[in-house]
Amino acid sequence: MIRRRLYVEERVSKLAVWSLRAAVFALPVTAIALGLYATETLDFRSAVYAVLAGVGLSALALLLALAGFVVIWNEGLRGLGRVIGAAALALLLIAPTATVAALSVGLPALHDITTDMDDPPTFQTLGQLRSRAANNLAYAGASASAEQRDAYPGIKPMIVDVPPDDVYKALMGLVTRHKWLVVDAVPPRGGQREGRIEAVARSLPFGLRDDVVIRLRRTAEGTRIDMRSVSRNSDRDFGANARRIDQLLAELADAQGRARR
Repeated sequence: MIRRRLYVEERVSKLAVWSLRAAVFALPVTAIALGLYATETLDFRSAVYAVLAGVGLSALALLLALAGFVVIWNEGLRGLGRVIGAAALALLLIAPTATVAALSVGLPALHDITTDMDDPPTFQTLGQLRSRAANNLAYAGASASAEQRDAYPGIKPMIVDVPPDDVYKALMGLVTRHKWLVVDAVPPRGGQREGRIEAVARSLPFGLRDDVVIRLRRTAEGTRIDMRSVSRNSDRDFGANARRIDQLLAELADAQGRARR
């Protein structure tokens, strides 16, 4: 005798189905937006809107998944695997944006951070290569420096009792290790001139471009290192530029075997 299954046993929760569809659709929306921005096909503002659209779809998918779970639990419908898959994918897409939002709480709307606010290192090569749509590389001055001092009091020049050429080599090694794209590099030649390294770095989690310049000056004590990091398109950096400067100078201090000062 063939046993017939009850109809309720064969039903799949529509909420589970649509939650997974929404989550799967949000994935290419977000990925394509990031890919187009990475290849400079899409400008920053348009890319942000596209990413937010993907995040919005992910949030909708998560809500549908939660509602689907309740329905499945109460009515015994099928679709639990779809609900779990939709929720996992949605959280994966939402997490980077939520992380950036959490990191930016309490931070000022700055996109240009420097160790020397009175005489910021200048971009000589990158200033000519950047597109017109990028942020202006002219330092904002007193207003920006006041906000930076309040938000990042630890961002200061670094002075080491090491010859400029040795510091330059150490910095080039660190820049290479971080896989920054070096655009220009001028060795100090024993302190006869200012050493300079200009590079392009990527900030997590979205891979936004930040322009970096490191300046070396010979002093009576040895070498003074100043660094400046500027977000290329965004009007705020979510703390990425300050973290980059702090990390690199801390790594340099470790490489030189001395405390940072």
